[in-house]
Amino acid sequence: MKEHKSGKWSPGLTDDEKKTLFAIVEDTLQWCVNGGSGKFSFDKYVITEKMRGRTATFVTLKIGGMLRGCIGSLQPVDTMFESVHDNAINAALRDPRFRPVSSKELPRLEVHISLLSPITPVASTAEFNIGEHGIIIEKGMYRAVYLPEVAVEQGWTKEQTLASLSEKAGMNSDGWKSGAKFKVFSSVGLSR
Repeated sequence: MKEHKSGKWSPGLTDDEKKTLFAIVEDTLQWCVNGGSGKFSFDKYVITEKMRGRTATFVTLKIGGMLRGCIGSLQPVDTMFESVHDNAINAALRDPRFRPVSSKELPRLEVHISLLSPITPVASTAEFNIGEHGIIIEKGMYRAVYLPEVAVEQGWTKEQTLASLSEKAGMNSDGWKSGAKFKVFSSVGLSR
């Protein structure tokens, strides 16, 4: 199990808790991609008090390093274990950018779980640090988010990140330069 922290925040999970979250996500992917018959059961997992806490999460799926699905929530809407379960289903079957994951793809899926810190508004982009923060841009009806690892993986500068984020939100690449509001967060990423 690999862990990557983008900032100082941590949910304080033990190795066993991290393994359990991964088992839930991997079992969920098998279950939902292969038809999802019946109701998914959490009975076989040891669900600790920390895992019952409300936490914002994302589940990212890749094949050969290429994005295959990524869905999550910026606000804690569910318990940590239920959130990764729901986001695994949504990343595999409901990411509108991709067709649903097939059973043939399951063995090749690279799974990444992101556990997000509380979100903090910032006065300017000067408070946004590549590799430390994920960032949210809001300007009128436009909104987009990048997890902390996106800019690092792409090798982007701060300006390139903000330009790409503006485009992702549906604005011109310089949309971030005036009138936009920003929020940042840290994350703990788990992968194998």
